[in-house]
Amino acid sequence: MFTNKPFRFVSQLFTGLLAISLLLAACSTAGTTTPQPDPTATSAPMATSEPTATVAPATVPAAGGSPDITLDTGDLATNFQVETVAAVPASENVPYWEMLPEYTRVTLQGYPISNHLMQPQIFVYPVPALAEVNEGAGQIVASLQALLQSPQETPTMPFLPLFNAAQVLHTHVQYLDFKSGQGLRYVTEFAQGIVPINNYELIYTYQGMTSDGQYYVAAVLPVSHPSLPADGSVTGNEPPEFTSDFATYLANVVGALNPQAANTFTPDLTILDAMMSSLEIK
Repeated sequence: MFTNKPFRFVSQLFTGLLAISLLLAACSTAGTTTPQPDPTATSAPMATSEPTATVAPATVPAAGGSPDITLDTGDLATNFQVETVAAVPASENVPYWEMLPEYTRVTLQGYPISNHLMQPQIFVYPVPALAEVNEGAGQIVASLQALLQSPQETPTMPFLPLFNAAQVLHTHVQYLDFKSGQGLRYVTEFAQGIVPINNYELIYTYQGMTSDGQYYVAAVLPVSHPSLPADGSVTGNEPPEFTSDFATYLANVVGALNPQAANTFTPDLTILDAMMSSLEIK
């Protein structure tokens, strides 16, 4: 079930840029990677199916064999949709990122940010079936398991859902438990080409595993920061390194965002942390 309770705390993408991308040097600074599509690179697809339920403070029974989920959304959502997404088996006509077992998707409504590439969503995947259906997703599960056993920051942090875009940077990495397991959160952006880091694509993500190893939790939640442009439009006012050395540009953005207080982001990162910490899966 999905329970919502009061909580007191408060691209434009350049496509066809292969020629430019080949000129990018690999970024050696922790927290950044070059934006070239990778079979395990990921981003979040938009919800396309009709909701099976919409609730404010209420309980929604899980469908079929779906897990029962409880989450304290507080002021971050006025209500939410809970959907059981049908399995998509492997096929020559299906992109690799769509090959998934049946899973649960939750979409927050009344979220503070509405003008964004991504929807505020939480995905709950069954781990054994996920690794069986999609090899790339199974590798991401394994990478998260390794990090939870030995916490550290890696050049590319684990991320689901799958998508054909690259993680170009990450910042504000923090390991964080939730009621049913462990995980980590960070702020990141994905791209298929060279675009400014911007508020239309910046996200907070939580990637976690239940303690019994049965479920993988992936939250994709839009965030913004006043130091970033509204979107990925190239205006000509970007720093010189944006065009001359994109890896350095990314490293400089990470260096600028890392020391920023959690409450300078919208929503406040600590409020997002509190919501994800309340997650319980049975």
